Amino acid sequence: MSYSLLHGLCRAEMEAISRLSPRASAKVIREGAGGDLTKAIDLVAEEAAVAYLLERGFSGVLLSEEIGVKRLAPGCGQKTEPPRRSAPPNVAIPREKSLWSGTSLVLDPIDGTTNAVSGISFYSISVALADGPKLSDVFAGMVVELPSGRVFYAERGSGATLDGKEIRVPEIPSPDLPVGVDMNVKGDRSKLERMSKVLLSAKHLRCMGSAALELCYVASGGLSLYFDSRGMLRVTDIAAAAIIVREAGGSVLGLSGSDLDCKLDLRERASLVAGSRKACEEALALFRGD
Repeated sequence: MSYSLLHGLCRAEMEAISRLSPRASAKVIREGAGGDLTKAIDLVAEEAAVAYLLERGFSGVLLSEEIGVKRLAPGCGQKTEPPRRSAPPNVAIPREKSLWSGTSLVLDPIDGTTNAVSGISFYSISVALADGPKLSDVFAGMVVELPSGRVFYAERGSGATLDGKEIRVPEIPSPDLPVGVDMNVKGDRSKLERMSKVLLSAKHLRCMGSAALELCYVASGGLSLYFDSRGMLRVTDIAAAAIIVREAGGSVLGLSGSDLDCKLDLRERASLVAGSRKACEEALALFRGD
């Protein structure tokens, strides 16, 4: 059931964005709930996802990078929560327990929009299902690589797959495998300096522009490690990929070294390292200067 729902949503998005021209895809529409500029490709993908969920009769909360929080229920009007970050200080925010009761769906309609509108073939759809308010409550996740259409998928307790074949994080990755990093520091030199020891220790580095997809490459053994210390990742970027890495036998840790477990909330920002437990701990030791 989970696979069918998530895969159908991704197919609906892919069909919708395939009808956009490259020029139309890049048009800026507005500022999204997550804080980035929403481009036409993001909006078209998200609208296709919402339409699909309504058609399927999905009942629950949708948390999406562009529209924020939306309650969906068969036969009922859609109710959208205003982006929480812009709520006036005296406006009560819905109680977390009631907001996240039942099933929720966490969506990044397009992860790697800059790549997509620049003609760079490395972007993805990231979608996850959760039964609670935190990352640890995600019980199924799917990341579809675009434009190839390769499907990464995991369910809690059932392992992780790529196009239906089991994938595993290597316990001891080859030193020749690249390390994935995000160096999009937006002019903040200190963020590069904090990462310098990790960067200098790697034989090969890759900064590819889709955190969801790079985490999946860790899960499938294409990257030895993925490290993002910028404190800028949203839960929509990582909800699906985190369960894929973990079900593939890998770890997703915060900079403290503990398992990453953030709230399903667009106001949250995270840093992480993902890979085998040993590789993560070695990278964190370098990062901290131990």
